[in-house]
Amino acid sequence: MSTAARSTHSSPTKPQPEMNRPLGPTEAIYYLLDQLYCLNFVVFAEISGSLDPARLERALQTVQAEQPLLRARLAMVRGRACFKAVPPEQAVWKAQVRPLRNWRAAVAAELDAPFTGEAPLARFLWCQGRGKSVAAMVFHHTIADGKSGASLLIEVLRRAGGEDLPLKLRPPHRSAQDLDLIQSKGVMESSVQKLKYWLGQGQAALKFPRQLPGYDMRLGDKRSIKVIPVSMPKETTQALLASCRAHGTTVHGALGAAQVLALNAEFGSDQARQLGLTSLADLRGVLRGKLSASDLGLYVATITTVHGLAAKPDFWQLAADIRGQLQQVLTSGDANLVHSVYREDSLLPMGRSRARLIQSSVALAPPSSMLTNIGTVDTPDLRNGARIQSLAFLVSPPPQHPICVTAASHGGSLHLNLLYDRVKMDDEQAERIAIALTGFLEAAASGKFGSARQPRVDETETVTIGSRGGRW
Repeated sequence: MSTAARSTHSSPTKPQPEMNRPLGPTEAIYYLLDQLYCLNFVVFAEISGSLDPARLERALQTVQAEQPLLRARLAMVRGRACFKAVPPEQAVWKAQVRPLRNWRAAVAAELDAPFTGEAPLARFLWCQGRGKSVAAMVFHHTIADGKSGASLLIEVLRRAGGEDLPLKLRPPHRSAQDLDLIQSKGVMESSVQKLKYWLGQGQAALKFPRQLPGYDMRLGDKRSIKVIPVSMPKETTQALLASCRAHGTTVHGALGAAQVLALNAEFGSDQARQLGLTSLADLRGVLRGKLSASDLGLYVATITTVHGLAAKPDFWQLAADIRGQLQQVLTSGDANLVHSVYREDSLLPMGRSRARLIQSSVALAPPSSMLTNIGTVDTPDLRNGARIQSLAFLVSPPPQHPICVTAASHGGSLHLNLLYDRVKMDDEQAERIAIALTGFLEAAASGKFGSARQPRVDETETVTIGSRGGRW
């Protein structure tokens, strides 16, 4: 533990275990694909008021002392990727200070800034301005997901803002698959569930439409990720929530429907087709180990649902179908079986060839976009009077998805980011999709569907939903 951490909190009475274990299947897939393209994700918060640099440094050291994954590196051991603990002096975690000017570009650039595999597998950016700053935490995706990343950022800011939180040392948790409830069931019951899952996957794979017009599905060596922020003010967010409840669905269902329909409009013809939606589902509620949002780790499942759209699709019917399919997968116990695509007995080594094989396999699925939604994130005012005005996150989009949308609700408002690769999709098409997406959400919130106001989208503007919105 660092000297700074000991100065505020008493040291533990006995040595704490460190993170030393092989990567689980989910973590291994992310590790493999990261060798083809960066799989970083970023959680960031806009802050009004000031933070003390010395307190921020102590906060980072204390949080690092709490989390074993922040003191671990990635290493190959007998052909298998592993987490290996390192001595504290080899994993110093400090804030990288930047000017506030052009902070969005600085944060987005972190998506394509690879980690070397050495500890810590996270970075902290502090973009400073007068009376305002942006704090951004960048993660190698093998060690965290959006929910735990947001929780960690909030804890750092609370400590930096003067709150003397007790030291809470986290155990070195096992992987999601080792904590999977289905593994504790009988062999026969487990086999039946796996068979049902893969039969469902096969049926979905047979519904092959043509890929999205204008999108290059090929996996190239260069990427240029662009971010379009989308702001939904509090009153519009609450109206959308009320509409979702009235139609028996969720905000995730409505967000997914808006994405699917925005992509559907790109086909340019009114005809029935099959489109997919890839959702990142939090598995903490269906895993053993009593995990909480503040337990750093990769505890999500990637679930692709396939939806049959009529020539003139109904928004709320699609939103309910998205909710229903996700709920069916999660309650059946099948969610974590998606990680069976990773085979530890594969003849290919843990390198780019194996990563390309996995990427080629997933690219065969029907056209889909990715939606990752961490839900409502509550943040208190900081003790020194500073306030967290907004919290959002970015995820590097996989090459098989034309767009990736991230969603987080903070302070009653919904903060979205649409991400795409400019090498694979031009800006004009991405802007059309963003405008269509906001139009569907605005229509859903207002209780009717029609043409929405089409704001201009450029390098600095935010697409604003609702006439009383604004930049955030």
